[in-house]
Parts: sequence; structure tokens; C-alpha cells
Amino acid sequence: MRLLAGAAGASMLRFVSRRIAIREPGVLWIEQRIRTRGGEIGTDVSGPACIYAHVNIARGRLTYLVGETEVHAPQTFAVFLPPFALVQAALDRCDVTSTAFAFRRPAAAVPFQQPVLLAAVDQRPPESMREVDGRLAHHVEAIAVARGSGAASRARHVKEAIDRSYDTPLGFDRIASRLKTSPAQLSRHFRKAFGLPPVRYRHQVRIVAALMQFADGAAPADVCLDVGFEDLSRFYKMFRKIACAAPGSYRPSKNAKTPKRPL
Repeated sequence: MRLLAGAAGASMLRFVSRRIAIREPGVLWIEQRIRTRGGEIGTDVSGPACIYAHVNIARGRLTYLVGETEVHAPQTFAVFLPPFALVQAALDRCDVTSTAFAFRRPAAAVPFQQPVLLAAVDQRPPESMREVDGRLAHHVEAIAVARGSGAASRARHVKEAIDRSYDTPLGFDRIASRLKTSPAQLSRHFRKAFGLPPVRYRHQVRIVAALMQFADGAAPADVCLDVGFEDLSRFYKMFRKIACAAPGSYRPSKNAKTPKRPL
């Protein structure tokens, strides 16, 4: 499942509808409905933001992949990702609607230090950050759903290096050298632990960082270099691939709506 972005290249996943807005300064809101015809793996990355999503499964099954175990999601639930979290879910013939809020918080004010699945305190999605804060404060049950739970030390070191320096040109060859391994082995360790290559993870972190700057009113041309891309054309290409929309769709003055497309 993708809370903030699309699943580019996923042949079995289709968007039914999608709405994007900046409802409050610095807060990105996305409501979307997706369907999968068969089995599909979706990855969510929070980057420098916190993400809270209210999720309803009208059909099918959604299972979070947590290390070597699985957590089956109920029909209606919430999921919270602290900054630089990664979760991965298997969707089996799903019809899923999610309402997600992305926002920044000081580290001391983040309610959970790892991604968690929360029992829904209300069947309807929240409409404001005030409601989101209320639901986080009054959660009933929290189940850890981090994809990299129990990751080997090398994989954790790679992720930590990316999280610290995603907006710089730090190369994976330098990270590999520090860990006394090769870039190919480094990539294999990371993929085994987190379910995707480190290059793809860094791209997703950068795009989430760009989204949060858009929520603050920044222009795409100003954001490109700030989040680590070396040229505007590559930024636009990766943004469209990951977010399934042009950067302008996420500007505060815009409300983007994807027309319904029946399967």
C-alpha cells in the first residue's frame, strides 16, 4: 500500500480515485482508493515526516510484513509512521481506501518511535490534525509493523546513512567502503532486510521531503537541489514515477483530483 504516493510499475494495482490538498500550513492530505487484481507488495516510506493514515479495506486482505512474521490488518484501522520509517504490506485482491496526513513534529513530540498499526477509534477518517492528534492520544492498541524489524547491522547502518544524508550526493560506494563491503553486497543486505534496493529507498525519502516542502509553499525548482537531486529533469521524472503526479499537483494553491477509472 502506498499512503502518499503511487505504486509506479505495479501492473496489478489501479487507482480508482485520488484527492490531494494542503488543508493546513505544512500538512499534506491525501485521500485515495486503490484496487489490486491479484497479489501486490506496497512500500510506504515516511522520510522526514510523520504519517498518520486511516485505512478501510472493503474487499480482500492486507498483511504487513514484519521481519520474518506477518501482521494481518483488520477491516478498519490506522497506521502511524514516525520520521524515516519503512513499512511494507502484501495486498491480496484488495479494494482499499486510505486518508493520510503527512506532517512534521519535533522528535520529543512524536508519539511512537517505530511504525505501528492502531485499532480504529472511529469508523470515519479524521478531517483535521486536531482529530489526528486526538486519535493518537487515545489509541487503544498499538502493534509494531516495521519492515526492517531485526535487520542485520550492515543493513541498519546503510539505512541510517541514507536517513542522515539523503539530501547530499553521498554515494553508496563510499558507504560500502566504510562498512568494508562492496556496493553489490551492500544492496543485497539492504534489500533482504527492507524489501527494496537502497537507491529506491533514497528516492522515496527525497520525494517525501519534497512533498513536505511543497506543503510549506516551496516551488519545485527551489526544492529539487534541497532534497538531493542534481537536476530538475531527473527530479520531475522521479517525482512522477513515485508520486504518480506532477509536482505542481501538490502545491498549496492546487487541489488535484484523479478521475475515477473503473477496473
